This record gives sequence, structure tokens and C-alpha cells, in this order.
Amino acid sequence: MSPRLRLALFATLGVVLALMIGVDLANESYGLATLVALACAWLVATRVGCAFPDAWILAAVLLGYVVGNRGFAQLQPSKQIPLLPAEGALLVLVPALVARMALKRVAAVRKDALNYAILAWMLVGTLRLPQDMSRFGVTALRDYATIYYAAFFFIAQAFGGHASSEKLLRRTLTVAFLGLLPVVVSIQASPDFLIDNLTWQGIPIIYHKSDLIATSLAAGFFWLWTRMAGGARRFWFVAASASLLLIGLMASPRAGMFGVFVVTALWLATGRWRIAAAELGVVAAASVVSVAALAFLGRDLTTSAPYSMYEHAVSIFDPAGSGTYINGESGDPGANNRFRMIWWRDVIEDTLSTNPVLGTGFGSDLSTRFLADYDLLTDETFAARSPHSMIVTMFGRLGLVGLLAWVAISAALARMVWRLFKSGDPDGLGLASVVCVIWLSACVGVVLESPMGAVVFWTTAGLANARALGLGPRQPPPRASADESPVAMSAPLLPHSSPR
Repeated sequence: MSPRLRLALFATLGVVLALMIGVDLANESYGLATLVALACAWLVATRVGCAFPDAWILAAVLLGYVVGNRGFAQLQPSKQIPLLPAEGALLVLVPALVARMALKRVAAVRKDALNYAILAWMLVGTLRLPQDMSRFGVTALRDYATIYYAAFFFIAQAFGGHASSEKLLRRTLTVAFLGLLPVVVSIQASPDFLIDNLTWQGIPIIYHKSDLIATSLAAGFFWLWTRMAGGARRFWFVAASASLLLIGLMASPRAGMFGVFVVTALWLATGRWRIAAAELGVVAAASVVSVAALAFLGRDLTTSAPYSMYEHAVSIFDPAGSGTYINGESGDPGANNRFRMIWWRDVIEDTLSTNPVLGTGFGSDLSTRFLADYDLLTDETFAARSPHSMIVTMFGRLGLVGLLAWVAISAALARMVWRLFKSGDPDGLGLASVVCVIWLSACVGVVLESPMGAVVFWTTAGLANARALGLGPRQPPPRASADESPVAMSAPLLPHSSPR
């Protein structure tokens, strides 16, 4: 074809496309413009970028869910395209992964226990879906999202074997956890500012769910802490400390607190005590300053926010909710514990009496009996459908078969995490810590049933497993520990780069 003719054809196509986009924009429809922009970005990234173009899409989604949380999760490209970010990303990422598999550029599934366990779990859920959709319709598909979000594991694992894409996603985690800090501060200072001024088609781009943000802050604390191995230690120490302290300002911080406590124990179990010393020092210093300020202002300590934080921390070790809680801001965490225990008991008993092997299925209402037992039948504001535990949800939805599959996944994750903890690689430590925090939070909250937690969890799990299997770029030898390096002696709170 003549170069002039080809240029004329492309120019004509561009003009027609521009007119169509202009008409759509005038009608406040952004779907076509978004698709064209993404296609152009893909072409540009393919020509000039090092990371895969779809890795940038995953990075954008990852950043959006960490910083924007529930607000970002509700965004749609246009009113005519009811497609949410996670589902929209999968429509691009999965075909791109399949195409690379066909070209033998990547292997989506690796021969290890974690890959096989996740595949088995997804197979169990997928086989159950057609029957449930015939009974419950679209509601079953919505509940099935808990299963298909695991596709992000295989996508991220494949990216973990490509140096530039893996580096992009690690840097995205850093930017996301850093960007979350000023957003949380802004919301605490002025709760309605971002909701009123940062919207897309009337939907706030940043809108936080307190317990999920506490989990993100907890995960961010460990990730930012491990960044100190790369330099600028004081900056990363301050950022990690801020992430730790902001957990206490959340209305529902206990899942994040629980995650910090258990993951810190894992750090201690592998001989890394400086992170625990840092946590105690930062929390103690903040507590002293808070108590002194309250005493100076003449305020009652038991009615203050720091005391609310204390009650939330104590309630973690009071699963029966038998303790006494007097702070109004803490929201009676003892009653919240009883709330969960009753709901878990009801779901387990109903599933055992209905279908203990295969569960009640996707779309079934796991809250029916609980609403009666907890006297909430007349509460029109109650809309939760998950019993606030991934373990109980799996048993309720998929019975013993689904529960055993989830236990197998958890055991394989634990093996991977322990391998990364013993390796001493800062990136591996950070990824393993994020996976642990989110998994622990999912045991006591609605985390993996929604994309806000699931996308981050499965993505970091995929990157972590790629690193554990040695699929990623070779890492430089670990730096000397603080006890061995004269330079590191000036920063005694830095993490060990290798276990003792």
C-alpha cells in the first residue's frame, strides 16, 4: 500500500473516531473515550516501555484500591457500561496472559502446592456456580467474585517473572502505601472534603471503609519498613511509623492491630527484633505525648481517642466479649465480638443441617438466621451478607469441600511466607508481611469477599510466590546486619537483612 494512501486512511479514521468521541463526551458518556485512551496507552507502552502494558493496568487498579478503597471500587467507565474496575481489569489482563501463554512467553501455572491448591479451589467454586445461578440469579455471580478474584494471583505471578513488570508493581505498592497516609490524614481532619470535591459521575473516587483501611495501614507499615534497606532510612522510618500510628485513628482498627501483632511475632521468630522495638518505642512515645496533652487540657483519659485505641487492642484478646468497655468512641468492641461469634455459630449450624459437604451455595443469604437471633429483623440499614470471616464464608458457601480447599491454600501460603521470611530478602519480607496481614484480617472481617482487599491480596501473593520460587530477577547479596555493619550501628531500629 502506498504510504500516502495509508496515511490518508488513518487520518480519515482518526477524524471519524474523534467526532464519535466528541459526540459521546457532549452526551456525558465516557466509555468510548476511555477505551480509545487505553488502546493508545497500550500501543505507546508497548513501543517505549519496559514493563508489559497490562502490568500498568494492574498497577493502576492496585493503586486505586489501596488509596481510593470503596470509592474507587464503585467507579464505572460510563453509565452505559456497568463494569467495575476489578472486572474491567480482568477482561484485559486474562486475555493478555492467555496470549503470552500461547506464544510461550510465560507460564501461568507453576508446579507448586499453592498454584494447585488455588486451582482446585477455583474449580470447586466454578462447578458450583451454574446450579446456584439457576436458583439465585445474578446474586450468585456477585458472591462468586470471591473465587474469580484469585485470577489476579496467576496474573501477578506471571508478572513476577518479568523484571520490569515486577519492579513496576513493587513500586506501585510503595506509592500506594505512601499515598494512603495523607489521604487518611485528610479524611480525619475533614471527612467530607474528598467526598464532595473528588468525584466521577457523582461517585466519590476516594471513600474509605474503616476496617479495610486499618488493614491497608498495617500492611503498609511492614512494606514501608522493608524499604529502609534501599536507603533514605529516616524517611522510611517516619513513613512506617505514621502508618502504624494511623491504624489507631480508624473507627474499626482491630483487624489491622491483630495483623500487626501476629506478623511482628513472625519477624521475632526469625530473629528480627528491631521492628518490635520500633513498634514499642513509637507507640509508647505517642501514648506519653497523648496522655500529657490530655492532662494539660484537663480532659478525662477514659473518654479520649487513645483510650479507645487501648480498648480496641484489649478486645482482641476477649473473643467472647465478656469485658467491660466504657469509651464511647470504641463502639463497644465486646458487643462486636459477640456479634461475630453468634453469626459464625449460626452459619456453621445452618450449613451442617442443610448441606455440610457442598454448602448452601453462592447467592444464599448467610444472614437470615443471624438477623433473627440478634434481633435485627426490623433493622433496614443492615445490608451485610458475609459473616465477617473468610473461613466461615467458605464453609457456608461451599461446605467441607470448599473449606478444605481454602485450608490447603492457607497452608501453602504459610509455607511460602516462611520461606520468604527465612530468605532475608527485603522485598520478599515485605510481600510476605502484606500477604499475612490481609489473610489474618480476612479471618475476622469482610476482606477477600470484596475487591478492595482481594485484588491487593492476590496480587501480592502472586508476586510473593514468584519470588519464593525464584522466578523474578536475581537479588543482590543481603546487606550486613546492624550488629555487623559500623554504618548500620547508627540506625539501631533498622530491620535485619538476614535472619540470625
